[in-house]
Formats: sequence, C-alpha cells, structure tokens
Amino acid sequence: MKRLPPLLAAGALLLFLQAGPAWADTVRYRLGPSHGNISFKATSRLVDADGRFHRFGAEVRMDPSALEQAVVTLVIDAASVDTGIHRRDTHLRSEDFFHVSRFPQITFASRRVAPADGKVLVTGDLMLHGVSREVTIPLELELTAGAFHARGEFTIRMTDYGMTYRSFFNPLRDEVRILFDLRGVPTPSGSPS
Repeated sequence: MKRLPPLLAAGALLLFLQAGPAWADTVRYRLGPSHGNISFKATSRLVDADGRFHRFGAEVRMDPSALEQAVVTLVIDAASVDTGIHRRDTHLRSEDFFHVSRFPQITFASRRVAPADGKVLVTGDLMLHGVSREVTIPLELELTAGAFHARGEFTIRMTDYGMTYRSFFNPLRDEVRILFDLRGVPTPSGSPS
C-alpha cells in the first residue's frame, strides 16, 4: 500500500463544489456514514458528551500527483446528532446548541491544501450554527489503487459559533474535539453528482 501525505477534512463539512481546476487525472471520491464516522467529544464537570452524526455526505476531488489542488466538501445533517441519550440529543438540537430548525446543516468547503510534518493541512470554511469560520484540519491520508482513507481530529470553540449555553450544574468546556475516520472508493467518471 502506498502512503501519501494525508488530506481531507472532516473533521468535518459544503453543499456545492466550487468550480475547481480542470485536471487530466482527477479522481472523485464520495464518502458517507456507511464508510466512516464523524464524532465529537465535549467535556464537562459532571457528565461528558460524546456523540456522532449519522447522516452526512462528503466529496473529495483530487489529482493524486497534485494533492495541493484537491477540493473537499462536506455536509452534515445537524439533526442526526446522537449521544445515546434521547433527552440530551433533543437539547443539542434546540436553540441552545445546533438550533436545527434554523440551521439544519453543518458544512465544510476547502480553500487550500498543503503538506506539513508528514500530514496534510486542509484549510477551509466551517459553517456551524449559522456562523462561518476558517479552520485548518490536520489529517492523515492513505491512497491505494481503489480506495481513499482519511482520519484526523481538530478542536473548535462553541462560542466561536454563537453557542453560548451555560449550565450551572454541569458546565461544558468551550472546546469540543471533532474526530473523523472516512473511507471511500473512486466514483466512475460521468456519474451523477
């Protein structure tokens, strides 16, 4: 298996791919929950909140010989959040956190890709709770003849995205770790988007 410097985002998460460069050897990968996961870890004084998202879709377009030109997009259905506790999941979907009735999707769209220290840094716009911020996501990437595997993690601050709910009894830390492990296979040329 040939290992290449890592790339993708996941952490992750945008609807429409902007027009990218025309590459002769572009490979397109579609990724989703049947081939990976996107999860988070939030810590608090009493009960931590670990969870995942069950519905998401991602696309990576790249020329393996020019990874710095890769384009990554990701869309997560915010209502698919699942921590294993129904009451907590309902609260996370409310106005205090994701506010899914107003902001149903979490999206990511890459701006640039660069190798660094044996990994690949994917920088792009993360839109969460109606707020867009640029994030840089370090990840590891493995490419084989017919498969794509990206994994990594990064940290966000809830307050950066307008989520300011505070509990007196069980306060959450502002920092939340986002983890992803995504796999995909090339999509045949000419297949529908």
